[in-house]
Amino acid sequence: MTSVIEIAPEVPAATEIERRVLAWIAPYNQARHLVRARDWLVYLDPDASIEARLAVVTHDIERMFPNGPTVDKATCRWDDPHYLYAHASRSAEVVGVWLHSQDGAMEEVSLSEVQRLITLHEFGGIDGADYVQAADSLSFIETLQDVVRDWVVRGECGVEQARAKHCYMAERIRVPQARRLAAPLLGQALASLADL
Repeated sequence: MTSVIEIAPEVPAATEIERRVLAWIAPYNQARHLVRARDWLVYLDPDASIEARLAVVTHDIERMFPNGPTVDKATCRWDDPHYLYAHASRSAEVVGVWLHSQDGAMEEVSLSEVQRLITLHEFGGIDGADYVQAADSLSFIETLQDVVRDWVVRGECGVEQARAKHCYMAERIRVPQARRLAAPLLGQALASLADL
């Protein structure tokens, strides 16, 4: 029996600050992953706060700027807390600076809550962070299959390490509905590596 792949529908920006964020992240080469993470968040939690929506749509943005933390894809542990925390914290800092500069659009948004959720996007946790993490994972598995495949093609890692990345992203999900949604996406992602 084949699993049906359920995909979150695209969600339009609901506020001025979301429209500004979408324009800000647009030059990032993985902006689609960020936007789809927001779509998945709203799919999983239609009442997601504006802070959660802003956090998930910016969670990896530090990678758009040079000199951030790096990882050796060939040998790393995908759950390395030192790298994950450095990455998440830097994103929270970059986003905080940018959001602070958005006069008038942040009046009813808690900047500290956006930063908290970004900092927790790799780990999950309390008060909505599991949903942000789940949305990130679902979007990663859905949208970055070609990126992970390219890691192998370019020799940045082997097939088993690429497979491990996809599996890690699915296995870390704590939200039961999201785990169910991840299973067929994971099957598709692993199949994309089968001919390498």
